[in-house]
Amino acid sequence: MAGASPPPAPRPYGAIEFELTDFEEARHVLDDLPPGVVESKHLQPGYWEQQRRKPVATDRALTGLAMDWVIKLPPPLRPHATCEQFPRVVNAVAQAFADPAYGLQVLNHMISDYRGGRRGFPTDVQRELAALEAHFRAAPVGSSGA
Repeated sequence: MAGASPPPAPRPYGAIEFELTDFEEARHVLDDLPPGVVESKHLQPGYWEQQRRKPVATDRALTGLAMDWVIKLPPPLRPHATCEQFPRVVNAVAQAFADPAYGLQVLNHMISDYRGGRRGFPTDVQRELAALEAHFRAAPVGSSGA
């Protein structure tokens, strides 16, 4: 058996293998938070309340602009539950629909959870917002908000 290399020596029991690495790379790995840690902050009580802007008077009632916008909508599309429960949302959507493309974007952000951790709207409000979005997506480009 000439030329055959001897088998590798067995590692001692309890030996730890080390991987050579760059110091800066190791530092960056330690600086990053483990997966899920950032998201867990969103679950702490009071987190979202701290992130929201301070309430203003128009959060509690529909503005004239919003009332006009809702009245111009076809009756089956009028968001009754949203107007009652979340007038600030209707105010924001009505104001955004001065530019229909922007209005669609605002509706989409109301419906979809891009930030993560949101509770979401009640089912009836979600249904109304989704119906509005579908209606305006189907409307011809350049049409007004209603």
